[in-house]
Amino acid sequence: MTSTHRGRLFALSSTVALGVAVQLAPLQQAAAEVPAARIVREPPAALLRGTPAAAGQSGPSLMAATPLKARPQTSSVGTEVFYDLHIDKVQSTLYNPDTGQNDEVKLRAYKGEAVDPQIPYIGPKVELWPGETFRLTLHNDLDANDPSCVANGEHNGPHCFNSTNMHTHGLWVSPAGNSDNVLLKIAPQTSFQYEYNVPADHPAGTFWYHPHLHGSTALQVSSGMAGPLIIRGDRLPQAKGDGSLVSGDLDTLLTEPNGEALRERVLVFQQIAYACRDQDGNIKKDATGKWVCDKGDVGGIESYKGQFGITPTGGTEWNASGRRTAINGLVEPYVVGARAGSVERWRFIHAGVRDSIRLSFRKLDPAQAAATPGKGQKAREQFIQQACTGAPLAQFAVASDGLTRGAVSRRDTTVFQPGYREDLLMVFPEPGTYCIVDETLRPEQSVNNESYPRELLGYVTVDGSAAGKAPEAVLAQALETAAKARMPQGTVRDKVLADLADGLKLSAFAPHADIAANDVTGHRSLGFQIVLPPGQPPVFEVGEISTGSDGKPVPVNSSPYEPGRLDRLLELGDVDEWKLTAFAFGHPFHIHVNPFQIVSVKDPDGNEVSGAPVPDANGIPSQYANLQGTWRDTLFLQQGYTATVRSRYRRYIGDFVLHCHILDHEDEGMMQNVRIALPGTENSGLPMAHH
Repeated sequence: MTSTHRGRLFALSSTVALGVAVQLAPLQQAAAEVPAARIVREPPAALLRGTPAAAGQSGPSLMAATPLKARPQTSSVGTEVFYDLHIDKVQSTLYNPDTGQNDEVKLRAYKGEAVDPQIPYIGPKVELWPGETFRLTLHNDLDANDPSCVANGEHNGPHCFNSTNMHTHGLWVSPAGNSDNVLLKIAPQTSFQYEYNVPADHPAGTFWYHPHLHGSTALQVSSGMAGPLIIRGDRLPQAKGDGSLVSGDLDTLLTEPNGEALRERVLVFQQIAYACRDQDGNIKKDATGKWVCDKGDVGGIESYKGQFGITPTGGTEWNASGRRTAINGLVEPYVVGARAGSVERWRFIHAGVRDSIRLSFRKLDPAQAAATPGKGQKAREQFIQQACTGAPLAQFAVASDGLTRGAVSRRDTTVFQPGYREDLLMVFPEPGTYCIVDETLRPEQSVNNESYPRELLGYVTVDGSAAGKAPEAVLAQALETAAKARMPQGTVRDKVLADLADGLKLSAFAPHADIAANDVTGHRSLGFQIVLPPGQPPVFEVGEISTGSDGKPVPVNSSPYEPGRLDRLLELGDVDEWKLTAFAFGHPFHIHVNPFQIVSVKDPDGNEVSGAPVPDANGIPSQYANLQGTWRDTLFLQQGYTATVRSRYRRYIGDFVLHCHILDHEDEGMMQNVRIALPGTENSGLPMAHH
């Protein structure tokens, strides 16, 4: 992949762009920007013990901090950014913690100059600025002979694995034509150029891209076909005549005193669900049911059978598989070069299909630093219990789904559901090694609806000396110093400093104004439903909500996806309030084009749970804590919970979709067609889409 700004040419390396590089020098150089070379997943034991590695000794995979690039100069006609991205089957390896070996795999993946061939199952980072036109030419080089695409009259269910398209998840751009149009189908041996016109007032933030062809979405995303998309921003808040502010970009506050951006990392969570099959087409498993690949096998994803969905015993195929959530295409990587006592911006993207993550950072016990997790789940659980013994570090959330929050949210853990993004400011209080841990969730809090043990996702190695101050104090001082150095004198600076002193509020950087009750022009409802006919496969549906005789929500007008049916006709300029729920299991709700603001989330007994966190009897807080008033484009709906959200339909007209972001559910029919139209437009239905 190459990118061209008008008058400039960039050849991006995916390892540098994603913050992944390699250390081939002594440990003292770990914090420097190291050119990409080869990737070494395992660190030397000396590194874990915190002593310098021998000269010339290979170091760990290094997710180095990435500095903010200078904004490109634009001409009077604006800046156009050109990318080329190829799709093909790529053979490589993935580390298997259960065996301690690398498995050979061959998966559909992105290819190009920016993709490191040693880490192929992650898309390159795309960086754009508001006002730019992003021209992405997608070259589908996959084999035209695709047995899964045999016409059978069924539009729901897995099919057409070698066809594709592209969705820029969370971007506020047109859904029509050759823009963010997920109703397009790019067949094998076909090239197509997308044109995304990023508006000049687009919020800066963390977004991502992935295929969205109904029938093959889960298979392709689960193969690693996803990547981060960052919108940069340099707009300072501005004072209006009435004393209020025009919001600015959070990027302008998250800086060092000299104006350089805070050191930054981009971490993409993935569930790469490869499997090896026997001559009869059955997945190979060990005595415990975990998926295995024998010597000479090449794992892949060529079927949904046994690799997605529910097992015959009622669990999920993902949990039963023993596969691990990867970070940036690597399993159990090492994030190296953090500095004790400094503030870093960590952008997290859940680009996976089938896992919920409750993220924490815990200090590794120095006495256990030379130890490594044993093989098998019990040994790994024991390692976390004995080695990752530090208290969870404070995390400071400043943005959700790419949209700046009204105030910094402090927490010890952050829950990620498929499609979620979180920008966290991290302060590691002292040097050493830290565990990145996926903590336990209750079954109903997870997309898999089953409990799971604590899991080790990776490590962070931190250099320097102890901070001497609590992370909260370090962060508050850093933001105050940046505001004094960067914000315009007068009203703007005074307002930003006053907000920071009042609970670290960020109102001068929130991109959207609140939606008041008297702004609402209409009301809508949505419920996700799974119907389980006796002896038949489950049916995945989306409908509306009514009220039963007992006062509880019940589904109405619920049905699977129909490509030629218009399910929701919305009017440009309207402001709707939506009631959202899940009738059977939990599902992440995602809608394209316009984000929504969370008004409330109530449990089945009607208790509000989106305010201040209240831990349950097991010490696990609600995943909805501190979400009230925030803006998102994806929200997990626990079964029986009711979320109230509000959305404005602004600027863009066209056809798009809403759906469950458990992507195999979407492929099976848990999706609806949506149209935003000009006032007075009749419901004329949809032309048959790509199915």
